[in-house]
Amino acid sequence: MNLRLFLSAGLRVAVGLSLLPLALASAEAQVQSKYDRVLQNKKIIAGAQEGTPPFGYVDEKGELAGWAVDLSKALHVLIEKKMETKLELEFRKVTPQTRIPLIVNGSLDWVLGSTGKTVEREQVVDFSLINNAVCVKTLHRKSMPVNAVSDLAGKRLGVTNGSVEQKLLTEMGQTGKISPPAQLVVFPTHAVGFLALEQGRTDAHVTLDVALKSLAMRAQNPGEWAVSGPDLMCTPNGIILPQNDSKWKRTVDHALCYFIHTGGYTKLWDEWFGESSPKAGFALPISEQTKTVLYGQCPFGIEDWLKAK
Repeated sequence: MNLRLFLSAGLRVAVGLSLLPLALASAEAQVQSKYDRVLQNKKIIAGAQEGTPPFGYVDEKGELAGWAVDLSKALHVLIEKKMETKLELEFRKVTPQTRIPLIVNGSLDWVLGSTGKTVEREQVVDFSLINNAVCVKTLHRKSMPVNAVSDLAGKRLGVTNGSVEQKLLTEMGQTGKISPPAQLVVFPTHAVGFLALEQGRTDAHVTLDVALKSLAMRAQNPGEWAVSGPDLMCTPNGIILPQNDSKWKRTVDHALCYFIHTGGYTKLWDEWFGESSPKAGFALPISEQTKTVLYGQCPFGIEDWLKAK
């Protein structure tokens, strides 16, 4: 072999070997599961929406509250038991615009709110098994009926930034399903959007029907408002998780399934949406279709999850 080529090849090998520990350390950091980090740090950092009642909101004490917040607390307790160690649960506020970036950059271990599972979002994050299913409708004054999609043509519609509703309504305008297209007015939270609606700066607000009912109920004149019209879309909800982390996803999925199959999910839903004094302020029975999906998606023998080693 030519001496220059030999020395050059040797140099490349030497440099490659010198960089190998750094490469291995980097690869190890990338593949370390959230499960191991949670166990090491003794903490779960959960994102919770602050402007989507009754799923997540800031209560009169200035604390995060809501059905999704309580579900996060229940899963935290179960994961503590599974790991057999005490774990702190820290909540951080998120918006539709920040929830996915905070998962991607590693700041959060999960986000549990009202996020629909979509193909586009699954390009950058993973989702748990389904924890709920919801439909998108419109909130508007009763004096402006909404009975069909055509009634939204040319209207000023409030949406939250980065939401699936924003994308959906944009596409409906571009494809002629709403003609002329609606004028989208973007807000950071639903609460800010509803304030604009009350002030007459928009004609309707668009998001999940449950969230809209909660907004209307909290208005100064609840009887002035209606949640109606066709379902613009219906979507299953999932807990947002880091992408390609099967160990952590499996842990969250199994905790959720255990909670569902041992009766905790139904009890929590009844506390928030049952017929007797629901925390949400209105009753909302779980549909039979949703019940079938919730129970049927879980692995056989999940009731023994906490016992399994």
